[in-house]
Amino acid sequence: MSTSSAAPVEAQKDSVMQVEETAPVQADAGAQKGEGGEATTTAPGVIPEGFIVHTESSTSILFAAPPSTSTSGPAPVFLNPVQEYNRDLSVVAIRTWGEVRQREKRERWEEGLRKKWAKKRARDAKGDGEKGAKKRKAESGEKEAVVEAKEGEAEKTSESAAPAEPQEEKLPPPPTYKFTLLEALSATGLRAIRYAKELPLLRYVVANDLSASAVADIRRNIAFNGLSPAGHSSLPSVPLSIPLSSLKPGPPYGLSKSDIDEALYGKVRVNEGDACVFMYQHRDEEKRFDCVDLDPYGSAVPFLDAAVNATADGGLMCITCTDMGVLAGHNYPEKSYTHYGGVCINAEYSHEVALRLVLNALSSTASRYGRYIEPQLSLSIDFYVRLFVRVRTGPKEVKAVPSKTALVYYCHSCQTPHFQHLGRVTEKVNPKNGQSNAMYHVPSGPPEEIEKGGRCGECGGKMHIAGPMWAAPIHNRDFVKEMLEHVESNSGDFKTSDRIKGMLRVALAEVEAPLYFSPAKIASYFHAICPPITTFASALLNAGYTVSRSHAMAGSIKTNAPRSFVHDIVREWIKEHPVAMKNVKEGSPAKVLLAKEQRHTVSLTPHPNVSSALLDNVKLVRYQMNPQENWGPAKAAVRGAPQK
Repeated sequence: MSTSSAAPVEAQKDSVMQVEETAPVQADAGAQKGEGGEATTTAPGVIPEGFIVHTESSTSILFAAPPSTSTSGPAPVFLNPVQEYNRDLSVVAIRTWGEVRQREKRERWEEGLRKKWAKKRARDAKGDGEKGAKKRKAESGEKEAVVEAKEGEAEKTSESAAPAEPQEEKLPPPPTYKFTLLEALSATGLRAIRYAKELPLLRYVVANDLSASAVADIRRNIAFNGLSPAGHSSLPSVPLSIPLSSLKPGPPYGLSKSDIDEALYGKVRVNEGDACVFMYQHRDEEKRFDCVDLDPYGSAVPFLDAAVNATADGGLMCITCTDMGVLAGHNYPEKSYTHYGGVCINAEYSHEVALRLVLNALSSTASRYGRYIEPQLSLSIDFYVRLFVRVRTGPKEVKAVPSKTALVYYCHSCQTPHFQHLGRVTEKVNPKNGQSNAMYHVPSGPPEEIEKGGRCGECGGKMHIAGPMWAAPIHNRDFVKEMLEHVESNSGDFKTSDRIKGMLRVALAEVEAPLYFSPAKIASYFHAICPPITTFASALLNAGYTVSRSHAMAGSIKTNAPRSFVHDIVREWIKEHPVAMKNVKEGSPAKVLLAKEQRHTVSLTPHPNVSSALLDNVKLVRYQMNPQENWGPAKAAVRGAPQK
């Protein structure tokens, strides 16, 4: 939402951005009216009086300039420049999904066409056989003899020269499948305009906002970027005397429906209204959007139900949540539960838990409507989480949702986690036909590692419960790989491409086992000197476990090894780097951990593949450096524009 000087209203979204002030250029021409009567710039690139420009990638947008006499600071515009990374990443993800979707649809189109041809050949063969039989039965005498003679000659010819194999029909050029996109909370329209300019397969994007002033800003920025409906000028083959509204796809002008719609409505269409109401109005299958982007100020939970209903089968949902104090904190477990249906965790791996809580909220929402989710990329970034998830319809997959959902028991002292899945799936093979059938069961619990009395089996600490949360993989490796290939071949399109490549490489290499740990934190539980991260990783690799970094925390390790083995690495390290026992109190968790017998054979010998496992052999920008002063989440929008 926006608060331009034209229509000051209470703003409800996004953050205050420090805009670099430039001398505004006065527009020579007057202003034209939008659909709602708002003033918009008459010509692309012309800066109206009283406005300044902010440019990002392919798009420039206008903001009301603060008066020189104002003491209220910068203009209250609703955009955080640090979020350029979010927008760049979204363009890469949606481009990649659009190409994947294009391949899927073309494969189905080719398969359907081949089946159609096969049925036609079968019908033709059957028709010709019946027709020939009736003809031969009706004919007699000399006519039949002539036919037989000709057939005999044909048989002799076939013996000397075998006929060529029937060639398969050549496929015609495949159609191009464009997609529709909804930015439900558009504010200034920057993201929607970037999508219109930077997504080749986009048919159109709808920029929606509840605020009338935001809608005025969006229309102004659309015109400023030259994306207003072009009318007849975009369809030179159509005479000016013919109304565009009367045109239909196909002859005589050879236009597609998208060509006509773009000429009439433009590539960026604006809607003023409540985001949930608008999405519920598009819940019918033929009205759904192929992609829905939710980037609210705070939590996206209030919009999830409507967004799931408005997303087409196989479509993409892009979700941002900035309420990390709730998702990854420990002060608001009750708010975490009421918002996301799961309790947060007070542990070092809370940022990955935040991702899993949002995914669980989305999964449980989708399953109510017989739909399920496929996470493509789930990232914890700076002060927010950003998820890219495909939504599909399938009753069988919905039945498996409990097995992908879990509670987490974790120790208050040593943070050892144990997952308690809420469902169990087994496969049963039918001996008659060999088909495999899924069987769904109630799981047993609690986890065996928890001692009686609800105590940690590692240090004897008190166990806490968190969740339920998503317990299945949070990335699609094939999708992430395609994203990485795309950004590597188009680095010049994105200012933040180095960081995108770094984070995608880390996400691609991540072990699918949930949660992570930091060697420094593990060593602190023993009051021990911290082993180097390469020593920790080598010990895990030497034992045959998988190892990777986590994108969510610098200096962290993800592994499929049990926490008992991780603790034994520290015990092995302590043999050469003893702990000062005078600092260890009697009865403390550290005392219990140190007294416990080592259960695994641990080798701290450097492993030859440790550098590649930790991506130390690749030059990457893995984690965010502070891009500017006060770069975190900004305050919510203020009321109105500065007054002169």
